[in-house]
Amino acid sequence: MKSVLNKINPKDKFIATFILKGALLYLAWFLLYEKWLLKDGWVDNFLINHLVSATAFMLDIFGFITFQYADAVGVDGTHGVLIGHNCNGLSLFALFTGFILIFPGKFIHKLFFIPIGLALIHFLNILRLMGLAIVIVYYPNSLDFNHKYTFAIVIYSFVFFLWFLWVKKFSKE
Repeated sequence: MKSVLNKINPKDKFIATFILKGALLYLAWFLLYEKWLLKDGWVDNFLINHLVSATAFMLDIFGFITFQYADAVGVDGTHGVLIGHNCNGLSLFALFTGFILIFPGKFIHKLFFIPIGLALIHFLNILRLMGLAIVIVYYPNSLDFNHKYTFAIVIYSFVFFLWFLWVKKFSKE
């Protein structure tokens, strides 16, 4: 058995290990989220409440008169943006964190890169919500397009950039 493993290309070992770790981490996240966090709801609700208040605060800074509800924020005179569990960023946090955890790199670097990355992703999500609230004011017919495509591309491109940065700057060769 050991001789068979020695004949496997190191790149193939890396890819197989990466996929296996990723699958196990996904399973752990799925069980943690579906069986505990989703039912309890406190993490989702905490993120949504913070997104609502932070988005309203940022819109206020830019001179907009805003409203806030439990899971919605917007500019007065509009229907605002409803923030659901799928849009609060939690699954993206898990995806980003999981990639950094399973990809090679020094643990000490992971300890600072993951929180900084999560904070940047969260801030970008606040900017996304601001953008959507402003789109509703000036171009309400384009809300669906911007929600599904424009801002999704921006957010996922940024996460990809963070992964790329990790691989190029912090990961072991």
